[in-house]
Amino acid sequence: MQYFGRILASKHAIDTMPRRSAILPLGLLLLASLMPGVSCAATLEQLSEERLINDSTEILRGTVAYCNQTYRPPVIWTVCEVNVTEAFKGSPGAKVQVAIPGGTAAGFRQSFEGSPTLTRNTEYVFFLWQGKSGLKQIMGLSQGLMNIAKDDKGNLIIVRNKSNEQMVNASGQPVEDTGLSMPLATLRKRTARGTRQ
Repeated sequence: MQYFGRILASKHAIDTMPRRSAILPLGLLLLASLMPGVSCAATLEQLSEERLINDSTEILRGTVAYCNQTYRPPVIWTVCEVNVTEAFKGSPGAKVQVAIPGGTAAGFRQSFEGSPTLTRNTEYVFFLWQGKSGLKQIMGLSQGLMNIAKDDKGNLIIVRNKSNEQMVNASGQPVEDTGLSMPLATLRKRTARGTRQ
């Protein structure tokens, strides 16, 4: 099962994800769907800037309008509507719905380590991929969600703080996450270059 980064587990999927994404054990997901308050742990493959850009089907800047929870056995999803202000890659339209594993629905609660929490009326940059279910999801769980800030010269930058989740490199060796920071103008240039190729 592939899930936003590679996890060291089986290959059955909740949804078919890009090859280099995270895997959650199916048994763990089934157990979580049956037991309230269960947390699912995951080991994520660390995604580089290049991987985030190249493997995303859509990259966009947008503001969270609202979020709801829905149960699609065996997973509870938090689905947030995002008002798109800028598209760097793909053609997302004026609004997109972004699905994040975990939430509360049908009397049960699920949480997945590494799943980000979106705040209403907050603007982010999203690195997304879309599986067979049609759900648009964030690459690498929290790795593909960036905050927007300003550097000391007042230029807009995208920032992701260091993650405390367990991560491995492409060879399966444990690595420490360092976070990410990039000028928004650089993201525009890199995605425009990729689109022309």
